[in-house]
Amino acid sequence: MEVTGILTSGLLEDLKSKQWQPGDRLLVEVVQKNGENQGTIQVKGDVLSAVLETSTQVGDKFWVQVGEIEEGYLLLIRETQAEKAQDIPAPSLQFAELKERGLPPNQELLTLVREFPLIGSEASLEEALQGSLSDEFLAALRKSFPQWESLSGENGAQKIIECLRKLGLNYEQRILQMSKLNSQAKELEKESLRNTLKFSLLDAVQKQKEEYLSNSPGVLARLLDKITGQQLWLKTGTLNNGYVLVDLPLMNQEEFMPLRVGLESARKGSKMDEKHCRVAIQLETKGLGVIGIDAFFDQDAVTMNILTADTSTLSELVENVLPETKVQFARLGFKVLKVTIENLDQNIEFQNFLQGLRRSGVDVAG
Repeated sequence: MEVTGILTSGLLEDLKSKQWQPGDRLLVEVVQKNGENQGTIQVKGDVLSAVLETSTQVGDKFWVQVGEIEEGYLLLIRETQAEKAQDIPAPSLQFAELKERGLPPNQELLTLVREFPLIGSEASLEEALQGSLSDEFLAALRKSFPQWESLSGENGAQKIIECLRKLGLNYEQRILQMSKLNSQAKELEKESLRNTLKFSLLDAVQKQKEEYLSNSPGVLARLLDKITGQQLWLKTGTLNNGYVLVDLPLMNQEEFMPLRVGLESARKGSKMDEKHCRVAIQLETKGLGVIGIDAFFDQDAVTMNILTADTSTLSELVENVLPETKVQFARLGFKVLKVTIENLDQNIEFQNFLQGLRRSGVDVAG
């Protein structure tokens, strides 16, 4: 699914968020559009500025559902032809995982959220891109993937953020923010957006350049689904605990190293509480195979469970690096209370957590 498909009616500015609530159904008419995907729409007699999808035309009328209301902007999600509001019971438990992310009940969104953990690691992403996009772009994309050893440095978090921007996970948000920029800054931002993976995929799909594909015909669409699903998983909403899954494309020397992170936490206002959270990490290493780390943070203390298929080999390694690990965590303000090693294959709960199935609440006892 194209990201613009989710933002069919666009992100709207100049709205009073109290007027509509997530899940409300509205009729939209496109009254004006320029070449930059910006234009105006009419909703209940009000003419509003909007960021529109590429395929939208002046005069189009369609039903939308109110989505997330954030920072003075409103997300409206276009209904598909087969989807009618009366077919979707708002209180249904089926859509609870969308509601807690501030998204309306929508079957297409639900499918993206549920399929994201199952689509596969970023290793398949790199393989699928071969022959799909230009070699020059792929080389630049690979350079944006952080090196594993660099993440322990002072700029590790910033490297991850820059990588996610390169993938285009804040693509629509940046388009929206362009309306606030001056002409020079807007042109610079446009050029930066053109260098994202999201733009390249959308451009290839729009132009139907199927000659790029060396794999199955739906490869670009699946990659867009992957990125869109990741965007939805980064939205934690306001209900219950915050719960996020992130697939990070990392490099170890010249080798690709897929990594998945699961994070669940109590809430600190509208944000996640790093002092009361669970962080689960799984990565594929060349020498040790698949390694899992299940860490629980409670105030200034942390307990960790290291998971592997070869516990004997990893035990010696953990013993060697544990002193330095404690020092590094101490610098961050945390005391390592306990580290255990278990068999990865036998810890089904950990595997389920990284597949989008969480327990109720955050266990911080360790």
